Amino acid sequence: MKLVLFKNLQDKYSSLQYGIVGDNENLGIKKLCDGETVTYGDYEILRTIPESELLGLLKLDKYVVCMDSYWVCDAQMIDVSDVEDINNINTFANDLDDRWRDMEPTPFIAVVESVSEDDACRIAAEQYRYDNRCLFAQKI
Repeated sequence: MKLVLFKNLQDKYSSLQYGIVGDNENLGIKKLCDGETVTYGDYEILRTIPESELLGLLKLDKYVVCMDSYWVCDAQMIDVSDVEDINNINTFANDLDDRWRDMEPTPFIAVVESVSEDDACRIAAEQYRYDNRCLFAQKI
């Protein structure tokens, strides 16, 4: 979809208008002012508005998107509080079984720029293939 500035050729007194045209221009332009469609051939596109200009019009905030802990099970981490060199730990070794501790997770997914919390969750879900209903976002 593209945002365009166009002139309706069927109405010689009409002013320039903004509309949305899909990938198939033969379907016409949907006018932003009233939602009606101008038929293909009945308009002249004067300018296509670049996406970079559109993004400049929107106020985007940054959000941290995480998985809600309700949807996570069996999260654990190794207790390394008394270990000096953690780089040499083999997490699969049997002698570390007693070091595993349950934890309350809030798994980090992404930091995204968005117009709202819901939109931030939708963006992160699409990008990382999660169900957005299991995510939450916090504005930063």
